[in-house]
Amino acid sequence: MIILVLVPAAALTTTRPSPVRTQLADGVYLFQTAPYGDVGLDGNSVAIVTKDGVLVFDTNGTPSAAEAVLASIREVTDAPVRFIVNSHWHWDHWYGTEVYRRAFPRAHVLAQERTRRMMMGPALEFNRPGLERQLPAYIASLEQKASSDAAVQRRLDEARFFLDQKKSVRHVFPDATFERSLDLTLGGRRIQIHHHDRAVTPGDTFLFLPDERILVTGDLLVNPLPFALSSYPSGWIATLERLDALDAAVIVPGHGEAVRDERLLHATLAVFRELLARGRKAKARGLDPDAARAEILPAIEPQMTALTGSDRGRIEQFKVYVVDWYLHRVYDELNGELSDAIAPMPRS
Repeated sequence: MIILVLVPAAALTTTRPSPVRTQLADGVYLFQTAPYGDVGLDGNSVAIVTKDGVLVFDTNGTPSAAEAVLASIREVTDAPVRFIVNSHWHWDHWYGTEVYRRAFPRAHVLAQERTRRMMMGPALEFNRPGLERQLPAYIASLEQKASSDAAVQRRLDEARFFLDQKKSVRHVFPDATFERSLDLTLGGRRIQIHHHDRAVTPGDTFLFLPDERILVTGDLLVNPLPFALSSYPSGWIATLERLDALDAAVIVPGHGEAVRDERLLHATLAVFRELLARGRKAKARGLDPDAARAEILPAIEPQMTALTGSDRGRIEQFKVYVVDWYLHRVYDELNGELSDAIAPMPRS
């Protein structure tokens, strides 16, 4: 059953904090957008500014966020956006593309060919239950409490705004794709766009500026914890090893702060290598994924601590987002070649 929530138009506006702009190098900017209460996140967006135009890597999860980022870009340059790169199909990284297409109709939207296929069908179907049932039901539950609780009212306003933004998106799909790599020169700046292997999704794209040694990873890396749902364990490790070989001086993850060393990359690699190796052995001994998780968790405490810093909340997230989800995909991979289909959330 679809629950329809009728909300007055005035309630669909909310005061949002401006995106945080961080200059990483001359003409290279990271934009971070605040979460939408407890219902959604926005991926990082990066602008590479040159005298001949701008390249934007990932366009946020809502048109509102993209508009705010574009306004901030306009504070540092009046050059047109020439290229938009979509790192993968997750909706928090590309639902703002319509804003750039409106402002710059001649801009090219680029993605790996598998990402484009996912965006145009499977990704939309994957998000449909949230838009049609889950978010409206959550909003209805908040409406019953909001009148007497200011904090709940704020959560309700954010949830309504988030749902309205997602439902009103005009999807803009990539108009150019590549399979393995694409080299651009924009305003004299060398920009390398690569896909190595299926990792978080079938078509993960990362960007490297070889002269500045700046690496932009999309969700191949997340600071502090990766999200391993429907991932490709062996391909993800191979891709992170490829990133490691680049010897980047600055790494911009798909979420969270940029880092100026490789500790996050190495810690993520270490966890995945341990989970893959121990998962293989556990399956060979006949353990199911849940039994394997219970056995493996104590053994990977050093790797867990490297990513969580012993923060209790992060530890609980680590057990689910990393260990549980990644281990289930290890078992899926051992059962046969993984398809590009989006895997459902494991049932424990």
